[in-house]
Amino acid sequence: MKKILVIAIILGTAWFFFMSGGGGANFLTEAAAILTYRIGDGYTDYAFVEVTFNDSKKGERYANIFSGDEWLVRNTLFSITGDAAYRFSFKLPEQMKGAELIALSVGITEGKISSQSELQEGDVKNFEARVIVEDIVEQFGLNVPGASEDLKRGVGIVGVAEAQQQDFELPMNPDVRIPDLTGGPMDCFAIATANNLIAMAEKNRKRNDLPADPGQIIDELKGDMQFNNGILNRNFMPGKAAFVARYGLPVTTREIKRPTLDDIEDAFSSGDAVEVSTIMIRSRSGKASTGHVLTGVYAYSDGEEAGISVHDPATPQGTDAYNLTATGGDTPYLMINYPLWDGLTLIDAIYIQNWNRTAANEKTGVAPEEKSGTTGTTETKPAEAKPAGGGGNVSAPKTLETTFAHVKPGEYSEVYAAVAGFNRGDDVTARLYGPGHNGTLVVKTVDNNGTAHFTWQITQYGSYEVRVEGPGGFSKNSTVKVE
Repeated sequence: MKKILVIAIILGTAWFFFMSGGGGANFLTEAAAILTYRIGDGYTDYAFVEVTFNDSKKGERYANIFSGDEWLVRNTLFSITGDAAYRFSFKLPEQMKGAELIALSVGITEGKISSQSELQEGDVKNFEARVIVEDIVEQFGLNVPGASEDLKRGVGIVGVAEAQQQDFELPMNPDVRIPDLTGGPMDCFAIATANNLIAMAEKNRKRNDLPADPGQIIDELKGDMQFNNGILNRNFMPGKAAFVARYGLPVTTREIKRPTLDDIEDAFSSGDAVEVSTIMIRSRSGKASTGHVLTGVYAYSDGEEAGISVHDPATPQGTDAYNLTATGGDTPYLMINYPLWDGLTLIDAIYIQNWNRTAANEKTGVAPEEKSGTTGTTETKPAEAKPAGGGGNVSAPKTLETTFAHVKPGEYSEVYAAVAGFNRGDDVTARLYGPGHNGTLVVKTVDNNGTAHFTWQITQYGSYEVRVEGPGGFSKNSTVKVE
């Protein structure tokens, strides 16, 4: 029988009771909290349970967190990296909104459990967690005009000056930890990249080749990536190439658009660093769709369960753990249960980086020209639409994609359609046919990227057909099976 490892958490000024034989109490410091978020007057759908590990434990474990009989965090696999805070995302129950203290039972196990009863007495500690409420406005430039799915935004919770004062000296060993930098308004893409470049350089004994000040690295990356109230995906690869070439780093990068679970798992097993690009859409409070980028730390896929751990400049120092689920349709997106948004958060691309150690070890100490910088390799799913940039292009292929997501299981789902390749300002019409819909009409104006997005709410499983018409006689149908 596998030995069960346990987290025992005591809040306030209480001291830990260290059980014999490697019990859970010595895994954690005294810090623990529940972090909830609001946009406008409403809470977001997800929250965090935050705990802090001491530096005496490392390795993969499963987190299981209960509130009474409610299983908040279920068999979430994660990797303890030492002295750091960890936040586990969970669906926020209605009764927790507005509460000040929440009774929790928190356990960390070596294997999965099927019920709370499998945690024996002494295996888990019951405690009351303080609830923190944060209003989300500045974190993603929600009040700044110009937001779009392609423009990645995200601000840290402290300013650049404070970030520059933090100690990011990393140990010279194979287990170098990835920094969790923060920065100025809407710097997320540059911050995520700086985190990974610093970690890779440190691991390969090249940290001194980069500016000592992390803030300078972020600022240079912003310039290279043409920062303008955010950074566009299309400017990331050439911008990063310019930066790594300037400092002679033997780094190559691959982009995978709309990655699958296999892509995610392979990225973390084959790459030295991963950036995770997301789109944040369908805001309940009416906020404009936007984008955000995270620094990848860990990922797993275990049968039907999968998850990812990241460093996020929009959250406090530490690691955030999320579940991954897929939307429906022929070309699904991966979704994360992201607490800082009141809509859907989807992974639109990942960037996998490798350090060319053969080139770096040459006598010159600098990679040959053809191996330095960033390659522009892109892996794109065959059916993926390519939005036209710069206001659209009538000569670009006009495409239609459909998919669906179970937004609130048991209540309703949504069918989505996206067309690309039109001119900005064009009007496109779309109708939905299927259970409960007999040609439900939606008219959209093409945006600055040459795309138009459509959404219908549905309450029944079945086969749905989307029929789209646009300028120039464009007409196309697509079927999506919701199950």
